[in-house]
Amino acid sequence: MARICRKLAVMCFALCLFTLVVELVARAAEPGPMQWFDQSPYEKTTTLPHVHRKRARAQWDGSFYGINKRGWRGPEYEPSFAPEEFRVVAIGDSCTFGKAVEESESWPRQFEALLQRELGSARTVRVANLGVNGYSGRDYLEVLRTQALEVRPHLVVIGYNINDFPNVVKKVDAQVFQGGSNLRSNVPYELREQLSRLASFRWLRSFYYDMNRERDLQRVEDVARSIGDAQTTAPEVLLEEGQRLREVVEECSTIGARVAMFLFPYESQVYLEEYSHAPLDGARSIAEPLGIAYLDLVESFRAEARSATPMKRLFNRGDRYHPNADGYALVARGVLQGLSERGWFGVAK
Repeated sequence: MARICRKLAVMCFALCLFTLVVELVARAAEPGPMQWFDQSPYEKTTTLPHVHRKRARAQWDGSFYGINKRGWRGPEYEPSFAPEEFRVVAIGDSCTFGKAVEESESWPRQFEALLQRELGSARTVRVANLGVNGYSGRDYLEVLRTQALEVRPHLVVIGYNINDFPNVVKKVDAQVFQGGSNLRSNVPYELREQLSRLASFRWLRSFYYDMNRERDLQRVEDVARSIGDAQTTAPEVLLEEGQRLREVVEECSTIGARVAMFLFPYESQVYLEEYSHAPLDGARSIAEPLGIAYLDLVESFRAEARSATPMKRLFNRGDRYHPNADGYALVARGVLQGLSERGWFGVAK
């Protein structure tokens, strides 16, 4: 009995050691400086779902949060307001923040480098990343009013996600990835939240989704065909979002700032042969009458994906809508090209 107990103790120790090593390796592989444990980078607020803790340096759900003293991701943002300075504010959710990529790979930071080359050494480009995980259209106006306007940006770019609007793409995504037959739906939310603090669990989760990627895309295609484009973006939701955007434009006009917006593509829109245009058409219909530059990024994603065989990956492993570094580079180039074609960078403000 004593010998059996010793063997069990050795096995338990070996299993614990192996689990610890796997966890450390998984943590070391995630972007940003390695952190020994996950720590929430958020604090509560009364007007928004949450905000970043100022000067936070924390790992959380696969992303490193290097937050400046304003509560924004990236380096300190202290504008000089000199005539040669061109200030840009990027507002959005986790896709603007840059989930699961290095800060330098987020689209606002890549856009900053591209625009700096476009304008040349005579100008100084400063791009602020105000993206926060979990934000949506109802939060962007508040972010603009309470955080962005004080730095007097020349340009405000809002990155929307399709899940901000009721539409066929969102419905299909929910049915395939959150339906009763999906493994995720059978694990209690509270348990998933606790497990998500482990880097090894995050790796296993992404591996599971990636392993089933082709199957899931086929299921998305089958469900999408059965639904068709009959369900478009709800008119009442568009009306509400349009009113918020009208207020965004009015606020920006007081400081002479221009406004642009786009929708981040979903993986299914990029890799399936056919996709629903309803969310894109709905977003365009509320943006353009307000003088907002609407930028369509889906076709550039589709073309880039098909530039290689097998098709090039533009989203994080095991992810359906957060772009990887290459995907964010496409976003940055798309924003630059779309606004350059409109002549928005030709005259200093």
